[in-house]
Amino acid sequence: MADKRKIALFAAGGLFALLILAAVALVLFVDVNAHKPGLEAAASDALGMEVRIGGRLGIGFFPGFHVTLEDVRIRNRGLDVASAKEAILGIELLPLLHKEVRIVKIGMKRPRISIEQGTDGKFNFETPEEEAGKKTAEEAKVTRFFLDVAKISLSDGALFYADKRTGEVLEAGDFNLDVSRLRLSEGKSPDFLKRLSLTAEFACKEFRKGSLAVSNLKLRIEGKDGLYGIRPVTADRLVYSGSGGKVTADRLALGVENLAVGGDGKADLLRRISFSGTAGIGEVRTEDLVVSDLKSAVAGKDGVLDLHPVTMRLFGGQGSGSLRADLSGSVPLYHGRYSLSGFRIEEFLKVLSPKKIAEGSMDFSATLSMRGKTANEMKQAADGEVSLRGENLTLDGVDLDRTFSRYESSQSFNLVDVGVFFIAGPFAPLITKGYNFASLFHGSGGSSRIRALVSDWEVERGIARAKDVAMATSENRIALMGSLDFANERFNDVTMAVVDGKGCATVRQRIRGSFRKPEVEKVSILQSVAGPALKLLKQAKKLLGGRCEVFYAGSVAPPK
Repeated sequence: MADKRKIALFAAGGLFALLILAAVALVLFVDVNAHKPGLEAAASDALGMEVRIGGRLGIGFFPGFHVTLEDVRIRNRGLDVASAKEAILGIELLPLLHKEVRIVKIGMKRPRISIEQGTDGKFNFETPEEEAGKKTAEEAKVTRFFLDVAKISLSDGALFYADKRTGEVLEAGDFNLDVSRLRLSEGKSPDFLKRLSLTAEFACKEFRKGSLAVSNLKLRIEGKDGLYGIRPVTADRLVYSGSGGKVTADRLALGVENLAVGGDGKADLLRRISFSGTAGIGEVRTEDLVVSDLKSAVAGKDGVLDLHPVTMRLFGGQGSGSLRADLSGSVPLYHGRYSLSGFRIEEFLKVLSPKKIAEGSMDFSATLSMRGKTANEMKQAADGEVSLRGENLTLDGVDLDRTFSRYESSQSFNLVDVGVFFIAGPFAPLITKGYNFASLFHGSGGSSRIRALVSDWEVERGIARAKDVAMATSENRIALMGSLDFANERFNDVTMAVVDGKGCATVRQRIRGSFRKPEVEKVSILQSVAGPALKLLKQAKKLLGGRCEVFYAGSVAPPK
């Protein structure tokens, strides 16, 4: 038995030595450049595209036997698809003994890849069916180059993608890609992705797609038989710059499972993919707000995208909800639910003014459905409910009870300021564009305890109607009636009133017109800080002649 082992070891060692001698002989005596046309033809046949080597070829033995190619270019249908300053082809030694060149590894330095999808949905790297399979039997017999690539490595690369149907452009600069266990199965399926299996790692310092920029993007892909997993996907920062301002997201971590692409390529990609996964973002910032610890489970199929649940920290409170986006039809449909519990109103108001105006804890909830291709279309079609509620809040800068008690002599306090800014709560950032909150209550002095605040709204076709909107201080109640037209950005006969124990108005003030330049009581225009304060008008005695209709009959109880 020991002798047999020695013989086997000796034979193996001898075979290894022969292989080394063969490799050395190749290096010393073979002019590898003579095989350039064969390599070009084999690569062209395997890829279905034109492959040309502009520079010289060289061979080496470490690490592993390989051929180095300079200035490689790949073209298809007359257009450049890819190029590389240098390409390294790993070649198996044993097939060389049979005059076969079997390429098992490909490495590229400084590759430049350009992918285009035409108006017909075809990519520039796809070969027309009528041109496929034209190689003659004689050509197949004499060509002895084979591509059996299991590993691909690209370093310091650049990628450009353009979709001529949509005008979409994508760029990836300074990227590295390592692909292993690469296999393309046999079959007649025209779907390249369904026949591809691989494991890949991708890192890119800068990625751009339209108004979107991502830095230090990293991901790992595993795929087999048309199903792919992409996990983890991480990025240091994502920045979106659009007409609505800039959004910045830091510390992104995503994971995608069971990703598959179906269809014939004619439909949009979002309508053809299916997947499930998770998403997490450390912090999202806009000019006005900061969202932290954002997490969601995500699933997509047949053009329908579901995010459920979605959780986050916002304004010091804990938020949760869900979102469904149906992109399968000609007009996108959206449905969302969201609640934010225990958020701090002082954090929320920083969005509107650096000055501290109020403090306390509040709860927000919303259920909305929308449809449309643009923001304006979605606003016009919005339906649902929105609610903001809080108790034991403090309003700084003004003592409302004291102001109301002596308004007859002063008549200088603006009820609209409190009503629009506070009672219209969930919509305050949208409808207060004409205000300057830096001096909203400047000079009034004092503070107010708001015992209860309720702001419940029904939204139908982009118009929010006050359902139960009121707040109560220690001695007074203020209520709001009317509607807000968000599609046209207008107040629709919104009325604020101080109401008594029966819900009858004792003082009221109306506001109508555009959000930016609203008209108050028809005779005044609500101005910014520099303008004079609008006066309280129309005491209940003068308006109602001693009797009144109930203005408010909602859930906010009168002061005791």
